[in-house]
Amino acid sequence: MPDASIAELRDRAERLLPPATRDFLAAGAGRETTVTGNEAAWDRWWLRPRMMVDVGTVDTTGTLLDGPVSTPVLLGPAGRQRALHPDGETAAAAAAAAAGTVYCLATSATTDLHDLTGPGRRWLQLYVSEDRAHTHRVVGNAAAAGYERIVLTLDRPIEATRPRSRRHGTLGPLPPGAAVTTHLGDGSTRAHVASRWDRTLTWTDLARLTELGLPLTVKGVLRADDALRAVEHGADSVIVSNHGGRQLDGAVPTAVALAEVAAAIDVPVLVDGGIRTGGAVFRALALGAAAVLIGRPYLWGLAAAGAAGVTTVLDTLTAELRETMTLAGCPTLADITADLVTPAS
Repeated sequence: MPDASIAELRDRAERLLPPATRDFLAAGAGRETTVTGNEAAWDRWWLRPRMMVDVGTVDTTGTLLDGPVSTPVLLGPAGRQRALHPDGETAAAAAAAAAGTVYCLATSATTDLHDLTGPGRRWLQLYVSEDRAHTHRVVGNAAAAGYERIVLTLDRPIEATRPRSRRHGTLGPLPPGAAVTTHLGDGSTRAHVASRWDRTLTWTDLARLTELGLPLTVKGVLRADDALRAVEHGADSVIVSNHGGRQLDGAVPTAVALAEVAAAIDVPVLVDGGIRTGGAVFRALALGAAAVLIGRPYLWGLAAAGAAGVTTVLDTLTAELRETMTLAGCPTLADITADLVTPAS
């Protein structure tokens, strides 16, 4: 659907998906104040454009964590994608590769990490299991399969109550062969269960994970002191995230937390949460992010039109970012600086 807007893809996805799956995708924790707050918070930053800058060529390419990207818009981890479209994670990863960006495979994926082959940069999201040996095997398998890094998600020691999704009792049956994989590469399809995540994890455990052979990004940071601890214990990058509002309802919007975290540490900071436009991507970069991750928007595209829908979302956000850069006087990503945004009064 190359001519569809992101809003049109969302509408189509919601028409196509059964109610339980539609609500699983949309649901936030509690009263969903963080879901709505995330999106609204980006609009509370006004733009302060520069004039008389040569913008004959505007370039969205860059280097992120030792690799090239054609756009600073990445596909973040999101589980159970074959519940949205038969091609699931395979389609989303292919679209990311074609766009020249990163795909992060979720722990609760419905495609095993070994089955994502071909070109493209791939990361693997990780929750630490109570069975630490299992976690170590997953990281080892990811390294052997060519994944670049582990994205350790910190903000889900338990799964929060999501009333909109909970009323259905279950997501519903997955398509044949689409069980949630354990990423062990042994044909296993045992579902991960939230209660199996290790609730005793502390910062001292982080250092041990950095010894497993892959660089480590931590996801779920909303405070400067936590960002500093993450770096002190071996993380080489941080993702400012509140889990898209699906965990702690009432958590600070990422557009509010980002600048504090970015100012506190000297490693790349990424951000997700409520990013629906290229203008929001621009604001995130101005506030100190090296890149953004999206979730629901590309899942709407996937549900609506498979890989083509994901491509449309990436192309749309990148085109909107390029337009904003042109109008704001920023020929390169490096030209997007903090003086270009100001908080709305």
